[in-house]
Amino acid sequence: MENFIKKIVSGGQTGADRAGLDAAKELGIPTGGYAPKNFKTEKGYDESLRMYNLTELDTEDYQERTMRNVESSDGTVIFCNVDEKGLIIGEGTMRTFYTADSYKKPVIVNPDARKFHAWLKHHKIQVLNVAGNRESISPGLYAKTKKFLVKSLSKYFKPKEKKLYEIFLFSKEIDRIKNDNYSGSAALLNSLIDAIVFFLENTPVIPPEDVAKEIDIKTKMILEKHSQLLILQNFFKDLSSKIGRTKMNDEFKEKLSLYLKTYKTKWDKVNDKIADNAIKSVDFKNKTVLTHSNSSTIVKLFEKLAAKNINVKVIQCESRPALEGRRQAKRIAEHGFEVTVIADSSVMNYAGKIDLAVLGTDGIYGKYFLNKIGTYFIALGFKEFKKPLFILTDSRKIDSSKKDCKNSPAEKLHPSSELWNEKNKNISVENLYFEKIPLKYVTKIITENGK
Repeated sequence: MENFIKKIVSGGQTGADRAGLDAAKELGIPTGGYAPKNFKTEKGYDESLRMYNLTELDTEDYQERTMRNVESSDGTVIFCNVDEKGLIIGEGTMRTFYTADSYKKPVIVNPDARKFHAWLKHHKIQVLNVAGNRESISPGLYAKTKKFLVKSLSKYFKPKEKKLYEIFLFSKEIDRIKNDNYSGSAALLNSLIDAIVFFLENTPVIPPEDVAKEIDIKTKMILEKHSQLLILQNFFKDLSSKIGRTKMNDEFKEKLSLYLKTYKTKWDKVNDKIADNAIKSVDFKNKTVLTHSNSSTIVKLFEKLAAKNINVKVIQCESRPALEGRRQAKRIAEHGFEVTVIADSSVMNYAGKIDLAVLGTDGIYGKYFLNKIGTYFIALGFKEFKKPLFILTDSRKIDSSKKDCKNSPAEKLHPSSELWNEKNKNISVENLYFEKIPLKYVTKIITENGK
């Protein structure tokens, strides 16, 4: 980087502080600063702050930390909420502002990119202190601050470095999506679309042909990793077709970005429609419902049930080996429902208490549907006990050819270490994430179009 920003410091608190450290890490900028004793944050003691080279103080007093970070930096940027008079909200954040002012150190609050660049240049900032509201005071501030800093500071790269850096950022986000074994398929697709749109709108120095090539390479990486997700397969076909039909000129990025935004908007409310149809089709009132794995469609159902004051109890499988069921349990519990998390293998011990099951799916092919390992056991059990099992899915996950897919992704092995991280020459470990379940065990498939 030219001229400035040799280091970013912060106190490591949730929200703006942590965003500054993580933005620096992405940009390859050294980090540091001072943190309270035991690396205290509002979420408890955070030992991970050691990785950012923060110095632990002898006191848990936040004020001491604030003074040291202001004093050791060339200037402080603050990201925070403000009231109708433009005054800083948050006692600690306000203290940071007045501390910087008393030390006669440059300070700026909630700048836009233009003002931020001018401020950095005018004061020749080399060590930047990032401060502001904690996440509990300003929910979403972490993500907003990190995005702003990464985008703003990356502009100081030289053209060749910037091109490589933009590709690097895109690659890093693709790797995150590729290695996400917790989110549902629709959530993964939305993350991918957001990543591509951000890449399209922030690559001024990369020619259209190179942009198209990077998108093709990276999306194929996602498809290879998540080959079981029919929604991704269908999206890639549409995307490849759109890229092939779009001229490689100055308008290519804008047109492709508009296409992706339109696509996302079109499907934005699909889960609402599916949930509404499910509530019309199924009597949930005072029922105990079994769920498995993690699906944005299923979570939306419970959000709608809560809005309609329909009381249900939930039994959630933890969904081994990635344990993404625990995440879904938290999301459902946030809507006020009583959730009991159980081991996948203990489902039948609760059969007498369960009234029905609602599951998502990763794809419907011919005479079977694809879902997380453990689903087949659930389907057999519900058939045995004559209890209904419903599949909630959007139509993009249904193979219109109605043919059995060859080389089923259900046979794809995943890292064995997730099951057992111990080597023995006479023991092999096979870790399957997905399995095929015959549709004959399903009571009803509910989509945005009904059944």
